[in-house]
Amino acid sequence: MIGRGGGGAQRKDAEEWPNLVEVILSWSLEDVMNEGLLKDKVKRIPSTFSYLKSYLESYASPLLEELRAEMSSGLESLSTMPFVRISSIEEKKGNKIYEISAPPDSQIAKSCNQPECYAPSVGDIIILSDVKPGHISDVTRNEKPYRIAFVTEGGDEDDDSPPSKYVIIASGKIDAADGKCQNGKRNSFFAIYLLNIVTYIRLWRCLDYETAARRNLGLIQEMVNYPLVPNILQKCSKDVDSIDSMEIWTKLSTMDLNNSQNDAVLNCISAMHCNRNSSSFSLIWGPPGTGKTKTVSVLLWLMREMKHGTLTCAPTNLAVKQVASRFLRLIKEHSFDTSNLGDILLLGNKERMCIDGDLKEIYLHDRVRKLLGCFAPLTGWRRHLSSLSDLFENGYSQYLQYLHDQEEGDKPSFLSYTRKRFAIIYTDLKRCFKELLFHVPKSSISEVNYNNILSILKMLEDFKSMFQRNYIGDEIKEVFMYKSGESDSRNTSLLKHWKTIITLGKVRLKCLEQLNMLLSCLKLPITSSKRIIRDFCIEHASIIFCTVSSSSKVTNKKVELLVIDEAAQLKECETLVPLRLRTLKHAILIGDECQLPATIKSKVCTDALFGRSLFERLSSLGHEKHLLNMQYRMHPSISIFPNLSFYGGKISDAPNVREGEHEKKYLPDSMFGPYSFVNIEEGREEFDDLGRSRKNLIEVVVIEEILRNLRNACAKAKRKVSVGVICPYTAQVLAIQEKLGKMKFDPIQVKINSVDGFQGGEEDIVILSTVRSNSDGLVGFLSNRQRTNVSLTRARYCLWILGNATTLLSSGSIWADLIRNAKDRGCFFNASSDKALSRVIAKQKSDLIRVEVKRNKPPLSSRNNRVWVQSQSGLNEQGSSSMRVSPDAGNSPGNIASAAYLPRLIDKKEDWQQNWRQSYAKLRGPSTLSNDVFEY
Repeated sequence: MIGRGGGGAQRKDAEEWPNLVEVILSWSLEDVMNEGLLKDKVKRIPSTFSYLKSYLESYASPLLEELRAEMSSGLESLSTMPFVRISSIEEKKGNKIYEISAPPDSQIAKSCNQPECYAPSVGDIIILSDVKPGHISDVTRNEKPYRIAFVTEGGDEDDDSPPSKYVIIASGKIDAADGKCQNGKRNSFFAIYLLNIVTYIRLWRCLDYETAARRNLGLIQEMVNYPLVPNILQKCSKDVDSIDSMEIWTKLSTMDLNNSQNDAVLNCISAMHCNRNSSSFSLIWGPPGTGKTKTVSVLLWLMREMKHGTLTCAPTNLAVKQVASRFLRLIKEHSFDTSNLGDILLLGNKERMCIDGDLKEIYLHDRVRKLLGCFAPLTGWRRHLSSLSDLFENGYSQYLQYLHDQEEGDKPSFLSYTRKRFAIIYTDLKRCFKELLFHVPKSSISEVNYNNILSILKMLEDFKSMFQRNYIGDEIKEVFMYKSGESDSRNTSLLKHWKTIITLGKVRLKCLEQLNMLLSCLKLPITSSKRIIRDFCIEHASIIFCTVSSSSKVTNKKVELLVIDEAAQLKECETLVPLRLRTLKHAILIGDECQLPATIKSKVCTDALFGRSLFERLSSLGHEKHLLNMQYRMHPSISIFPNLSFYGGKISDAPNVREGEHEKKYLPDSMFGPYSFVNIEEGREEFDDLGRSRKNLIEVVVIEEILRNLRNACAKAKRKVSVGVICPYTAQVLAIQEKLGKMKFDPIQVKINSVDGFQGGEEDIVILSTVRSNSDGLVGFLSNRQRTNVSLTRARYCLWILGNATTLLSSGSIWADLIRNAKDRGCFFNASSDKALSRVIAKQKSDLIRVEVKRNKPPLSSRNNRVWVQSQSGLNEQGSSSMRVSPDAGNSPGNIASAAYLPRLIDKKEDWQQNWRQSYAKLRGPSTLSNDVFEY
């Protein structure tokens, strides 16, 4: 459940921090689609700040504007957004709070990718309407009732299936009449998903000054005031020789780090040591392929060895998984004891994380399920200890009571009874303690109890071994009647195997003593609540992995160090979420501002620098960065241009990429060496149906031909190769996916995605389609240096760039430098010089001409079939007036008139989107729609 406040703590002062949910619910759909709604309130965020309050206030309006823009994006793609039919709506407590019920078939929704499969989640913003919308005008047509609502209760994140009822807060009252027809029957209601605002709520709370002032002011003030106050780090000598433990040096020497990686780790540790009583930030600069993840995992491994509580965050679930996986592998390779991993914890949404393999050992959801049986009152550790203690102390009286209760049937002997009872209890106890010793931190059990558990398990195993021997018979009663101090001498003629009986009796007493000691001293939860167990795991872990947003769940008092991986991909205000922890003393940011920043949907926010990261801001102000200066990924022919263009030539190639094994030849022509630019002068860029994104079908067929030749060559050589096809434009991604269809590529694995989709990834071969081909040298956002850097640094062995050299040379961008560099190095080739490529280009040009001729034929009645509508912006990228054709223009006048209810919603943002959006969703899935941005 998320508090309905969605803002700061409850206060009575006049300037109470606004409630975010109330702000959202006060917006109409017209407000959401209004790009100028908050434009005047959003100001450019400065680089330096004097006060915490002004710092926090500078992010408030941009955050609201970005939220509005994301909601608007959801409305634009409403026809493909998930929805569910609501079976009932009942007012719960007044104040626009209602309980809605979903039908039973929605329980499988989370495993279904179809739009009609939707199970609401806490934090969702939904639209309630009596129609299943095709687009936004369906909701608002003829002033039909609709409500924006916020899901505030419903289910638990550890539940295996969603609930059937949810509590919502609506933007207005939902009268009974709204859901009734004239015949008195209730109409169908639909809940359509727009977005989840949990992350926005967490950020909004962090921007509340009164709340922030009561949290971790040390690191936050260091962040806000830099460099207006003397930098604490500069006051301290950071000579790594000052680290007083040679053990650290010894451990580091086994990690096979290069000098720059070693220096980065040691400088961070040194900064922590010499600033024990103050706060500090450290920055590690990790260009592509420089072993950033390895460096982070080694740093975390040392923090665990040094018993420093550490919270490790990243922007995405995928990035968190990558660093956690690498760290876990390092632990298993270099730690002597891997029998207990309870101090390591991975948090995250179970649907989005898709945890498998070894990560299940540290994943919170799986750990809670494992510990549930161990903590439950009727099946847990205390029940098993008590049952075994009772058996050892009162075994014979239990047996007599059992006989008394048995009215019919065979009555077992005492030996048979005790053997069976012991086997059942001991098996359950052993299983339970095995889970506890692995999943509960040693510090929560205590070293003494931990060793006592190991001791009792060994003693019980010895008792079991002796107890199962065949020569033990009726004398077993003596084992359970034996008391401490009793004489060891008996008439051996009366009792056989007396020495064994005495030994077993003594072992039983020792076990009983140890069992009772554990019952008295072991302080672990006794509960069947998943929430309590989840909180226990979080509070007692010392190494925690989660997304920056999910760090709001962490209340651990052991955490003193914050490590943020991919820090340059975060909006600075997002960093405030983990920084709220009071116990944090130090923060280490790892990233590269030369690669992609955070994704921002609102152009207003982009202009206001809302997407700038803390890493980038501190770096721009001169904060020291520890550069990882050796790259292990790219063939030197690939790395040379980005190294010189983006990193000033500071990066060297590691020995592994300079060796002959990194020289791969997949296709015979010199055009397909380690690095090449393939000039396609015949290319032609065109808009997609929306006029928003671009594609180049000539480049599409060239890619198809290259992949076909590559597949044949690799199949003949029996080589498995991974290939990435990178496109800056979504329309080009879709065009390639559509062209290739279900083509089989074995033995090569092909991944086709946008530049954003390849951030952090790498492939053996990368084919880069630049798309742009025009006589004016216009390349739009292709000129973005960060995007270019990511595009050029994903390949290990071969990078083949396709594009129109004339266009790129005329652009005056980084691409002009690339063309000149390729020509100077002899890596420039014309596609027309290759017979196979020349043939497919000629065929595609012919096909395009036929399509163009057919398209330009005048319709029989253009007046009835087309309506020309000026685009919202009024100007296209070239600066001329932009006119488009509405595909719905042939609809009846009534439909057009009803759409006029929201005149801003019937331009290209809706009517032209529906077919394209449905195609997009079919190819990529609905989840990717939220990442779509305007592409120029």
